[in-house]
Parts: sequence; structure tokens; C-alpha cells
Amino acid sequence: MRNKKRWYCAMLAAAMCASLTGCGGSAAPETTAAGTTAAETAAETSTQAETQAPKDGAFVPGTYMAAAKGMGGDVNVEVVVTEDAIQSVTVKEHSETAGISDPAIEKIPAAIVEAQGLGIDAVSGATITSNAILTAAADALGQAGADVEALKAVSLAKEAKEDEKLETDVVVVGGGLAGLSAAVSAADNSAKVILVEKMASLGGASITCGGELLAAGTDMQKEQGIEDSPEALVEYWIEKGEGHVDGEMLKTIAAAGPETVQWLQERGVEFGKVTFSYNDPRQNPLRNHKTLDMGGTGFILPMIEAAEKAGVEVRLETPATELIIEDGAVKGVICENEGRKVEILAKSVILATGGFANDQKLVEEYCPAFGTYGTFLGEAHQGDGLVMARDAGAEIVAGGGAIVNPMDVGPTGLQDPGGVFLNVTPAGKRFADESAYWFNRSKILYFDEGYSYYYSIMDSQYPLEGLEDAVEAGTAFKADTVEDLAKQLEMDGSTLKATIDSYNAICESGNDTEFGKPARGDKGSMESTLEKDVSLLNAINTAPFYAVKIGTSGLTGTFGGPKVTMNGEVVSVDGQTIPGLYAAGEVANGQLLYHAYPCSGTSIQFCATMGRFAGKAAAEAALK
Repeated sequence: MRNKKRWYCAMLAAAMCASLTGCGGSAAPETTAAGTTAAETAAETSTQAETQAPKDGAFVPGTYMAAAKGMGGDVNVEVVVTEDAIQSVTVKEHSETAGISDPAIEKIPAAIVEAQGLGIDAVSGATITSNAILTAAADALGQAGADVEALKAVSLAKEAKEDEKLETDVVVVGGGLAGLSAAVSAADNSAKVILVEKMASLGGASITCGGELLAAGTDMQKEQGIEDSPEALVEYWIEKGEGHVDGEMLKTIAAAGPETVQWLQERGVEFGKVTFSYNDPRQNPLRNHKTLDMGGTGFILPMIEAAEKAGVEVRLETPATELIIEDGAVKGVICENEGRKVEILAKSVILATGGFANDQKLVEEYCPAFGTYGTFLGEAHQGDGLVMARDAGAEIVAGGGAIVNPMDVGPTGLQDPGGVFLNVTPAGKRFADESAYWFNRSKILYFDEGYSYYYSIMDSQYPLEGLEDAVEAGTAFKADTVEDLAKQLEMDGSTLKATIDSYNAICESGNDTEFGKPARGDKGSMESTLEKDVSLLNAINTAPFYAVKIGTSGLTGTFGGPKVTMNGEVVSVDGQTIPGLYAAGEVANGQLLYHAYPCSGTSIQFCATMGRFAGKAAAEAALK
């Protein structure tokens, strides 16, 4: 049995964030007038200060710079001290994700100054950024001659707060796109709304998405001359769901897609153009409605502002722990905040808590095909809403699939290049058109072949950056013969040789008779669908030969949750709706997705549309 544990890899996090979700890779560090980066300046300052020591006070007065690794790159921090006080702490430069990192950048420096110490708790949902700021501040204070270990023992005194009891029409649990859409929709329909979020910032997984919403038949498509229809999109979704999805629900969502795009625009979301999924450049017709900033913040930040304008009361760092149930009806939710109990009585409760990628037991239960896996989704996404709904008697629908991303977690950092190389299973056999949409290939690998990784095979004609380092690290393999390569991969040499011989014959003929991969491919960008013409049928015949291990164990989304009606009403195991309980978004996508993720932007569409449906229905029920 495969080892079922989670692994976390910084490279996996950074690379998946930059590629799949489009939350942005590390930006180039800003330079000083002298041409050095802030990190280099910090290092120079640190060297100059090493011999200094405080004479009479706690610090050598001055301004000190230091940098530490955050989620998106170096976080550069400036610390100003007098002889006996930390005067200021300022984050000067960073490449962290907007929205997620903001609370840490605001709160951690202020807390250090207030406490006059470093014993500060990380901000929930921004732990990596918080720790980077604390590490850099400690470095800077060390340059000032401080006793850093003593400062780490100094923290803010926490005041005990009394329990709180609130009343509202609708309470929304979770502040991603589904939760924000539900909250705004409910408020637009005259309901008093409280939104609770367990993290210190809003956005959930949506804020790190690639900024794409899949829709068909929209005005934006028509303006670009794209012929498409909701009916065609429904057929596509059902095909990808292999018949194990709710066709009527998908039909309603697809039909509402153009209205959802307009609804988001009316609330401040700005779209650039309709394009294709980054990982599916052959997509036709184009359906991915891309935010102007090409990231999830393009959805979340305007929706936060829309919620404020609509009068939604937002409670951050307030995780919901259980539903209040009386006589079979949901009457509210119990939350925690800074060690106290917050009881919120409501006529309607909407669960929008996201998926369960960070809960190993739930992954084992509802995604049993996945063994060892990792996720960059942070501290949330622990299945809170699924568990609360299940405890309330909800029927749980889960087909076993999830969103998984193929990539090398070693020195090459190779994300599946989409068809340039030959891909083989651990048994040495080719399993799909290498240029096909990567989520579909991951599905084939997991559910049809039974593997969680494959090898990209190449020869010396196509040098790959970091390849030799990867060989040294053991995530890539090198040999002068195919047989020796197979031996290193612990696969049958004759099988791999037969696969390569067959593939070479295909490359020579230019006709893939096995899986239909085209001879050439169009790799596009946001500006052009024909930016780069690349060869896809590349023979493997020049030694040395290489194999890069590509894992498909990076979970960026899960499928499964309580069964719901088209209005988001949660359905019990006996087929009845549970009074007062609604769900929308990733927490309730089990009827919409099966094994393969259809296309980037699909989940965002489900979140926004089902969120506004649930918000409207919950408000109407609460105000009856």
C-alpha cells in the first residue's frame, strides 16, 4: 500500500503557484541606485554590523536591513532602533501575493514595535510571510547588537475577551469567491449578513487562482468574434465527467455563466480578454475569461469592496466549529475568536469553506486514488464545511477525483511541457498524447494506469536547464543506452526500448497512430494564440538519454461535499433538504466534477454562480 502522507515542498509551492494558479512568481528584486539589490544591500549592512555591540543600551542606534525567504521571494525588512527601543519595523520590498500577505505585512511589524520583542504569533493564512518578516527582523536586530534569543521570549500580553452572541439573517462561513459571492448576493437581496473567515484575510483558494472564469455565450466572446454557446459548454463538462455528474445542474450553471460574468463586472471585476487555459493552448473555442491582473486578486479584491459596500459584516480569524441545530433545522453557527466563543444565530447558514486538501483523512476517504501528495494551499482547506454538513446529516457526494498538477519537484522544476517529450509510465509504456490537457493526462495516469508519477524521456538534443543538477539530486536519470536508463528506472529494458523505438517511428513518419499527438503545437500567451510554434514529435536517438520523474501529486483542489439543490440547499441522506443550511463552491462540488478537472476556470465559475444562487435563496428564506 502506498505511503499516505502529505509532503510539502517549497519548489512545488512556488512553481505551482506561478504556473497553474497564476498568482505570480517571484518578481525581480528592485535595485538601488548603485545597481545592487535590496537583498545584497541587506547582506552588506549585516557584514558591516557584525563587529558592533551595544555599549550602554540594548541596541547600537541606527537603521538596519535584512531579508528572508517568503512565499514569493525575498521579504526585505528595515528596522530602526535607538539605544533602548525598537523604533520602527517596515517591510520595504516583497513579492508576496496581494491580499494573502497584507495582514502579515501590516500586523507583524506593528506587533514587534508594540511588544518590543520578537515573540509574535504568525498571522493565520500568512504563516510563511509572517515568519519571513520575523526572521528578517531578528537578523536586523542581531546586526544592532541585540540579544535576539531574549527578544524572542518577549511577546504581547493578550487580553481575555468575553464570549459574544450575535444575530443576523444570513451567516456565510468562508471568505473565498463562493463565500463573497454568496454574501454580496444575500445582502443585495435585503438580508443582514455576517461573513466569518478562519484566516486573517479573505480570498481562500480563489485568490491564488489563475484569474480565469470558464463561460460560454458571453458578450465578451461575441466582441472577439468567438462563436460559442452554453449548450456546448455543458456537453464538454458532461463528457469530462464521464456521465457521473449532474447534467441538469451543469446546464443551469452554464446558462447562467454570461450573467455571472456581467454580475462580477458590475461589482468591479475587470476582465482583460477571453483566451485559453495556460495548460490547454489548443482549446477551441476560447472560453477562459481572464481578469485584467491575470490573477485571483482580480476577482477577490473587487468582491471584498463590493461586500463592504453592501454592508456585509466580516469577522476574520473566526473559524466556525459547529452548526447550531434545533429540531432538525440549522439555526446558526458557533465560532471561535482569540480564545472566546462567538455564537451567531441566523435564519440561514451558507457553507463556503473550500475543499479538504489539507486533511489527510478526508483525502484518503474521498480521494482514495491519491497516495503521497502535497499542496501549497496553506493552512485552510481542511474540510470544515464538509464535516459540519455531514454531522448535520447531509449526503456526501464524491467521485474520487481532484485537481492534480504534473511537475518535477527536483532541481529542474520542470512543469509538464505539454508534448515536447515522450512520457512513459513507471512500467515504461506510453499512456497518452503528451500535448493533451494535463489534467486529463493526470486522470488517465491515476484512474486508468494506477500510477502517481511518470517519466519524461528525452535525449541530448533537447538540453533542459537544471537537468544535470537533477541527475545529481536523483530526480532525473542519465545513461548512454536505453537499457541502462531503464535499469536506473527499475523498469524492463525491452519494454522501454520497444516504446522508444515505436515513438521514434512515429516521429519519423510525422503521424501519431497511437494517441494522435500533432507533429507541431502552438504555444500561446495572453496576447496571441500563435506565439510560438514548437515541434512535438521529437525522436529520442542521441545519447546520453535522460528521464525526469514527473510527480502528479500536487493537490490544488478537491472534489466532493454535501449534495445540494440548484439553490444551494443542502440535501440530507434521506433526500430532504436540511432547513436553514446551504453550501456553495468547492465545499459542494461533488455533483459537478468526477475524476478529471475539465478546464482551468471551471471551479471559479461554479463558485461565483452557485455562490450568488445560494445567497439569493438564503436571503429569501430568511426574510419570509
